[in-house]
Amino acid sequence: MQIKCCRVMISDHIKDTPSAQILSEYLRRMHRRCTPERYMVLASAESLAGHFTVEELCERLSADNRRVATATVYSSLQLLAECGLVRRLRLDDGVMRYEVEPGNHHHLICTRCGKIKDVRDSSLDDYLRGRRYSAFTPSQFSLSVYGICSACMRKARKSDKSKQQQSKKNTRIKK
Repeated sequence: MQIKCCRVMISDHIKDTPSAQILSEYLRRMHRRCTPERYMVLASAESLAGHFTVEELCERLSADNRRVATATVYSSLQLLAECGLVRRLRLDDGVMRYEVEPGNHHHLICTRCGKIKDVRDSSLDDYLRGRRYSAFTPSQFSLSVYGICSACMRKARKSDKSKQQQSKKNTRIKK
């Protein structure tokens, strides 16, 4: 299937998806150029699960034999964020991440391993939607909660237990 965008035909591994139609409409409305690279970036971003960096997206494009300059990937992600197809996440580690996940959700971020888990909390969503701010209209929201995931907690407990056992052995040897 082909997407007709302005006067450019785009078909190379790109489906006629709702997100591609949203991008086409946005580009038309904003008088921006329709380029095959923008659609390649969109298709590759959608194929990545969860949160991804620009480097990971470039690796996916390369693995799919799609040649797109890194600067084009950055500018395309900016454009996709503007039209609401991807979200930018700036976390405490300073690395910009992106996600294609629709809808409002929150992030549980492990401070040890860096794993990010998406969670939905309807009561918190309702609360945030019900808030009124003077001179500001929110369009989306995200909450990041930092802590330690269960896998890292198990490793820490196992390590602590091992250290305690080693300490007891050392105490017995000294006596």
